[in-house]
Amino acid sequence: MDLLLPVLIISCIGGVILPFLLSFCITIRGSLDPEGWSAGGSLGPVTILLLPGMLIELSLFGRSVHRFSFPEMVKEEKEKEIEEAPPGEEKDFHIPSIPPIPHLPISIDSVDISGRLGTGDAGETGRLYGWIQGLRGALSWTRVHISVIPDFIHPDWSIRISTRLRIRSIFHLLLSIAPIAIFMVREQ
Repeated sequence: MDLLLPVLIISCIGGVILPFLLSFCITIRGSLDPEGWSAGGSLGPVTILLLPGMLIELSLFGRSVHRFSFPEMVKEEKEKEIEEAPPGEEKDFHIPSIPPIPHLPISIDSVDISGRLGTGDAGETGRLYGWIQGLRGALSWTRVHISVIPDFIHPDWSIRISTRLRIRSIFHLLLSIAPIAIFMVREQ
């Protein structure tokens, strides 16, 4: 009974700290076709997509849960005053230095590229499809996966790109980004 409280305290602290030390993956997605585009990301089953027309779609397990749009923002045109230096005086021009980028705890797990390709001419579509299949074969040993479906009749195209990033942990990510953020704040 005397050991129950210390074990409970250690378990609670471990339960709070554990999510910050576990590795996790995020997925960045984008698609482009003649009808429009979309871009977004997902963490586990939750996906957030930015659609044309300032629409944002929230999906859970691949099903659309909520879609909303940003209110229209009125842009006020402000007159910019251009300050000119007197003829004998030059302005002080300073280029900020770029901080060294540390080894980030982010790695690319996979890049999936899929799409549809059609030029309207069967011969030209076949030639382009052959080049893409050759590229696919050359990249087969890497983390890049290409899947293209030829459309020999219709002149149409679409592309979807999905990149899966593995982050070592939130703790390591914050440790590697903190020096850059501090340096940028000091420069301002």
